[in-house]
Amino acid sequence: MRFRALLIAGLLTAAQGLSAQTAESPAVFDSREWDFGAILEADGVVTHAFLVFNAGSRPLRLTRAVPGCSCISATLPRTAIAPGQSAAVEVSFTPAGAAGPVIRTVEIQADGNRSLGVLSVSADVLPADRSIRERYPVVLAEGLYASRADINFGYLEHGERSGKAFFIANASDRPMRLRCASLSGTRFRVEAPATLAPGEEARVEAWCETPADPQVFATLRATLEIVPEGARALRTLPLKALCLTAAPESDDAPRLRSGTVQLRRKFLSRKLHGTLELANDGRSDLVLHALELPEGVSCAFSPGTRIAPGQSVSVKLTGSPVPGAAPARAGLRMTVFSNDPLRPAKEMTINIIDQ
Repeated sequence: MRFRALLIAGLLTAAQGLSAQTAESPAVFDSREWDFGAILEADGVVTHAFLVFNAGSRPLRLTRAVPGCSCISATLPRTAIAPGQSAAVEVSFTPAGAAGPVIRTVEIQADGNRSLGVLSVSADVLPADRSIRERYPVVLAEGLYASRADINFGYLEHGERSGKAFFIANASDRPMRLRCASLSGTRFRVEAPATLAPGEEARVEAWCETPADPQVFATLRATLEIVPEGARALRTLPLKALCLTAAPESDDAPRLRSGTVQLRRKFLSRKLHGTLELANDGRSDLVLHALELPEGVSCAFSPGTRIAPGQSVSVKLTGSPVPGAAPARAGLRMTVFSNDPLRPAKEMTINIIDQ
């Protein structure tokens, strides 16, 4: 009882020191954050009681808890809190499906839909023991699994070096000696373990270094194959990065706009022809650095082409796509590199229409 009295007295002192805050809300919480520390997913729900003190002159009724997600909830006092009194708000967190550091929030409201602020809880969740097959969805080879299906580095500026990590695991009952296909001749390299014991999980580091030449605008690609020696690869991992120069964002920046790209093909002919329309909806010149077209398709285009604000250009496309390069009906892919800071590399689909 003495501890509770001292705590309430302390809250009252804090309330007096926070007059600006209590002018809007009479609720003073002993804290608004709580860290459960390391917890086990298998142990289930954890709960913490936040103490709320009514520093106002009227009864305070807590009416609603708005959770940030379905894994957090709050139990509110059943009766109004009298002036000068306190009550507990019990916040419960369900760690099912969580892994590693997590933060969850719940907003507390009073009568009249007044928000009393947000309470947050955090935890470092150790996930339940699941099989490797459940946690690693990508099958690289018999018994060898990976945590992701591709490695995309996104936008990288000229001369930039970037790394991405993923995990592999041996789900078999025998040790594996791994073979990593060479990435020589590409801008990518990979650091992977040489062996994996049965049930072992390991980290793989993939790196990309773009050309320093500011005239190079391109999609860098490679294919990674990791398999146990003597085994057959069931899947490879594509690596991709977009090499470009990032333009600064501003209200006066250029804005690339493009219409639908269509290539038309006459009956019984593989020859394709069409027009690509590119417009500038921004307030400064749009510079077209490069057009990256599918194999077999070409255009008359000069790198560095400028489009004034409110203007557009038409680019003629011709050619015959290489058989097997992409399903004709599904469309082909192309990329426009420009100085638009929002989309410096805009990927587009070329639809093929038979006439």
